[in-house]
Amino acid sequence: MLDPKRTSPRILRGSAVQTLGTLIKVVIVAILVSLTLTVLMLLHAGRIQDETAAEASLRQLEGLLLMTGRHLANHVRDYAVWNDAIARVIQARDLKWWDDNPGQYALSTFELSLSLAADGADRVYFISTPDRTRSAPPNLTLGPSTQALLDMERRSASASSSAQQRATAGLIELDGTVYLAAASRFLHEVDFASPAEASGAVMLFALALDEKVLPELGDIMGVFRLVRDAAPESAEARMPLKLADGTSAGTLTWTPSAPGRSMIGSVLPIAILAFSSIAGLTLIFALRARSLARCLFADEIERRELAQRYESILETAGDGIFGIDRDGRILFVNEAAARILGFARAEIQGQDAKRLLLCRSVDAPAEPTEEASLLRVLKSGRAEASDTECFRRADGRRFPVEYAVTPMLLGDTPTGAVVVFRDITKRRQTEEEVLYRANFDAVTGLPNRNLLLERLGQALKRARREAIRVGILFIDLDDFKQVNDSLGHNAGDLLLRQVAERLQQSVRETDTVARFAGDELVVVVAHIADHVFLQTVAEKLLRVLREPFAIGNDSVRIGGSIGIAVFPDHGEDPQVLLNHADLAMYQAKAAGRGTYRFAETA
Repeated sequence: MLDPKRTSPRILRGSAVQTLGTLIKVVIVAILVSLTLTVLMLLHAGRIQDETAAEASLRQLEGLLLMTGRHLANHVRDYAVWNDAIARVIQARDLKWWDDNPGQYALSTFELSLSLAADGADRVYFISTPDRTRSAPPNLTLGPSTQALLDMERRSASASSSAQQRATAGLIELDGTVYLAAASRFLHEVDFASPAEASGAVMLFALALDEKVLPELGDIMGVFRLVRDAAPESAEARMPLKLADGTSAGTLTWTPSAPGRSMIGSVLPIAILAFSSIAGLTLIFALRARSLARCLFADEIERRELAQRYESILETAGDGIFGIDRDGRILFVNEAAARILGFARAEIQGQDAKRLLLCRSVDAPAEPTEEASLLRVLKSGRAEASDTECFRRADGRRFPVEYAVTPMLLGDTPTGAVVVFRDITKRRQTEEEVLYRANFDAVTGLPNRNLLLERLGQALKRARREAIRVGILFIDLDDFKQVNDSLGHNAGDLLLRQVAERLQQSVRETDTVARFAGDELVVVVAHIADHVFLQTVAEKLLRVLREPFAIGNDSVRIGGSIGIAVFPDHGEDPQVLLNHADLAMYQAKAAGRGTYRFAETA
């Protein structure tokens, strides 16, 4: 050991300078590597988040426009396929009836911007806007896009298949306003044939794209300035629009959420400031290499400032961030991560992070720890991102997350990883709500026609595998229109909900009750032994439908006519079986209503 009293100051200074020079080089390299990795991780994580957000926003907008068009098509189809509409609009030209049904009443009920009816030569019978209704306006000429949409509907299907044909939806321009519209031909209720008095007559419902559709979709998506621009100069997200005649309707532009850019914008300046400060301090240390004590003191200050800057970076991020070592133990965690997970920060640090990463579904069991994404990243050294997995809160509840795991590498060897995540529970709820609206009837809460066809197809697949029968009961409510016309549409909706409850209570949990269209419902009875069982079910359903219904202060009575088809006796395709059951239902109506009939075997 050297004695400070006997050791030459020159030797001390030379040794200190050499030691300090080596330490400075090591520190410079370590600082550059760590700062470079930090900036790269921030840029990479931000880019992934922004791209994911933009793609999800475009898919969501496309799905919402499609769903809105389908809802509009269902509404106009319900009014156009109606014998009263043919008699009152085409034959009688009854203006009051028009306003009480597809005119001002439909505009108010469905918040429409426009409804009209036209003959096969595009001459308008009636046209309604919120401020007025006009009958056969002489100066109104339908534009090319409107005529194109009406012509597409007239060509869409032959009369024999019109029962299952969806109304035609698309974009039109009328009097300088762009609408999202749906058109349906006037058809008879029973045989779905065009009226002989005016073949090609069409009814159209429309929503103003700029005033009604875009503001509502923008609110649902939570985006900034969802607008239609004829010639957009620049936009972060855009979707071109076409009118029904193929001409341009402009371009939808909006600004999707940019979580990555926000994070980079707040964190990157701090990182640059830290780099500049460290570089300046390092230069000062090199110039003052002879003063070892002062340099060591300055180095201690530098390390403290660097720690504070990293802490500031973590705390300013809105997303949860935590780092792990090569064994999966948590090294650090920011306040946002602790708040989202429901832990105190001291409770998280040092724990095994693998227990936080659970599974690919909130309801599914946790995946084996050897398959956890954190371990895969530590083994492969490749970044991973996902929005299909879940984390667990302190109280044990799981919640869906969108996260990115970026490995920290020393050469090619992973030494740990940084995890950036966010809670996407609200986004999932929005997606589930959109999915529910697309598959369930808004009035009764029953599965709609789309979900009915899907479930029926699944039941038929199972029946083929197990060599069993499946029954389809096609129900049309007798005297429903009389209740609807006399007590109003609200009473009709309440009656439909009560009918749905009775039917669901009268069948097994494994059976499906769905609203097919208007006052038509379908019951899929799975796993039946013979026709006798279906007779029992049909009699039970007719019995509960004959019982009185309480509609406000009124007690009303209706009934039902049921057509029955059986797989595989009457067909092996869902649509064929529904068609046979539909025909059998009309046979039951012809037999006096309030009864049931089996489909005839081909």
